[in-house]
Amino acid sequence: MLKTTQTKFRTIVLLFFLFSIITSFTNVEKNTSIEDFIAFEVTEEVPLFKGCDGSSSRKEAVECFNKKMMNHIKRNFTYPEEALENNIQGRVEVSFIINEVGIVKDIQANASNEKANEKKILETEAIRIVSLLPKFTPGKHQGKVVNVKYGLPITFKMM
Repeated sequence: MLKTTQTKFRTIVLLFFLFSIITSFTNVEKNTSIEDFIAFEVTEEVPLFKGCDGSSSRKEAVECFNKKMMNHIKRNFTYPEEALENNIQGRVEVSFIINEVGIVKDIQANASNEKANEKKILETEAIRIVSLLPKFTPGKHQGKVVNVKYGLPITFKMM
């Protein structure tokens, strides 16, 4: 029964993620220094998942990136058992850098929960999911390979 419940929760969280990703671009820092990183939404050539290399425009590349990101989360998401047992829900804002060689680094997560133990449970799962991302083709801005900061919300909700 726990597996069936987890499958249902995965589906619910995925739906929330799909809704949330549309708004995620407004939550990424816009005041960036080109020496440190460039925000994903202003990067001229976004980082690419394997399989997105054939995108003919920035719009297609972003759509492919978002689709591959959703698939990655769907495949790797597991509602934490302790969260299930204790009815812990919340929204975690996750941000990370895709560096100049395409590796994910500096993963940060901030859950909306007030209780520290609840925050930690959800943040740990969000960080785990992001840490499993594959190596990317690095992003470029003004003709140079750059660090790109990307952010997204992951919602943990039980229904």
